[in-house]
Amino acid sequence: MNVIIVGAGKVGSYLTSKLSDEGHNILVIEKNKDVLERLLASNDVMGILGDGRDLSVLDEANVDECDAFIAMTFNDDVNLISSMIAKKKGAKSTIVRLRDPRYIKYDEFMRKTMGVDRLVNPEYYAAKEIQRTLKYTYAVNVENFLDSKVILIELEIDENSKLANKSLMDLNAEGLLGNTIIVIGEKDDQVVIPNGNHILEVGEKIYVAGPREDIDKFYKRQVDNKKSIKNVLIVGGGSIALYLSELLLKRNFNVTVLEIDKERAIDFSERLPECEVINADGSDPEILDEVRIENYDAVVALTGIDEENILISLLAKKRGIDKIIAKVNRTQLLKITGILDVDTTVTPKKSASFFVSRLLRSKENSRGESISNLFRLSDDRVEAIDFTVIENSRVTGKKLKDLNVKANTLIVGISRQNLGGKIEVANGESTIELGDRVMVVTKNKDFKEIDDILE
Repeated sequence: MNVIIVGAGKVGSYLTSKLSDEGHNILVIEKNKDVLERLLASNDVMGILGDGRDLSVLDEANVDECDAFIAMTFNDDVNLISSMIAKKKGAKSTIVRLRDPRYIKYDEFMRKTMGVDRLVNPEYYAAKEIQRTLKYTYAVNVENFLDSKVILIELEIDENSKLANKSLMDLNAEGLLGNTIIVIGEKDDQVVIPNGNHILEVGEKIYVAGPREDIDKFYKRQVDNKKSIKNVLIVGGGSIALYLSELLLKRNFNVTVLEIDKERAIDFSERLPECEVINADGSDPEILDEVRIENYDAVVALTGIDEENILISLLAKKRGIDKIIAKVNRTQLLKITGILDVDTTVTPKKSASFFVSRLLRSKENSRGESISNLFRLSDDRVEAIDFTVIENSRVTGKKLKDLNVKANTLIVGISRQNLGGKIEVANGESTIELGDRVMVVTKNKDFKEIDDILE
C-alpha cells in the first residue's frame, strides 16, 4: 500500500520502520530536517521536508494517490487539520493520532463529520494495557481478544510453580490447565508454539489463553492466596497517568500520583479531584520514603524519561513492591528492563503500531476487512490475530483436525457470532463457520485473512 506518515517523532518513526518492514511504500512528511535525515538514513523510505498542513507539500507527496494517510505528530491540531485536507484531496483512508482525552468522547462525531476514518491514541492504549495487567498481580502482560471475552496472559514459571517440569499433555490430564491453552513458550531467547509434548521449565515465559472466567480460575490456581492489588502509586502526571487514574478509580482502586511539576500537579488534581496528587519528585528515594512506598501494592513509573522510570522501578523493587510497571519508549532499553527484573513495561508507540498494522492489513484484503485485533508478542516474533470469517473462506465447515494448517500456527479460540459470541476453546473436533471470530497465534508474518493459515 502507498502510505503517507506525517510526523517522525517517537510514534511516527517506530511506525515507519514497522510498516516499511511489512512491505508498504512509505513517504514521511517531517518539518525538522535533522529528524527526517536520521529517519531516512535508517529506513528504506522516502521523505519530504515540510508541514503536513501545507497544501503544496501534500501535492508533492501525491496525497490523492495514497491508500492511507497517517498523522502522527505530537500536536493534535496539526494531525486533525492535515488529515482533513488529505481526505478532501483524495486520500482513501485517514488515521489520526489524538492525545487529548476530550477527543475520545467524540470519536463517532469526528469520523462522520471531519474526514477522520480512525482515531489513534497511544497514551490511552498504554493506560488500558496497564489497567489490564494490574488485575493479575503476577502476570507480565495481559491482552484482550474476541470482544474481551478471551484473555491472553503472560506468566513466568518459577521453581514453586505447579506447572514446572511437566508436559502440556500431563498438565491437561491433571486438570491444571482447565479450559485454557498454553499458546507460546519462551526461554533462552527461543520462542515456540508448543505441542502436547512440550515440557515447561523453570524460567520459561508462557502465554496462556482462554475465556475470561477460565483464565481467572487458572490464575488463582497458580498464585494460591497471594494478595490482589488495591493501592497504586503512579509516578508522573502526564496523559497516560491521567487515563490510567480514571480507569482505576472507576474500579475502586486507591490511587496516588507524584508529579514534579507544580502546575501539572494542580491541573491533574482539578481533573480528578478524587485522586490524591502530590507535587514531588518520585525519583527521589527520600520522597518515596515519605509517601511510604512500602504500603502500596503496585508502582507505575510514567515519567517522560526512560532511565528515570527504570530507576524508580529498581527503587520500588528494593522496597519489596509486588507489582512494578514502567513506561519505556526506547525499545533498545527493553532488554535491560528484563535483566533488571522490571515486572512489566509498556511502550505506547508499539500499541499504536499494532493498531495501524491491523487496519492496513484488513484494507489490503480485497474481500473486506477481516482483522478485528492484532498484537505482536515475544519481541515481535509471534502475532496473535483476531479474524472475522468472511464469505468463501476455505476454512469453513471442516473440523480443525482436517485442515492443513501452516507450521508454527495455532487456532486458539472461536467466538460463535450466531450464538451471541459464545466462546469455544479450539480443539480438533471444532469447526469454523461463516461469521465466526477466530483467534490465531502464529510465528508466520503478514496474515491478512483466516485463509492465510492454510498451506
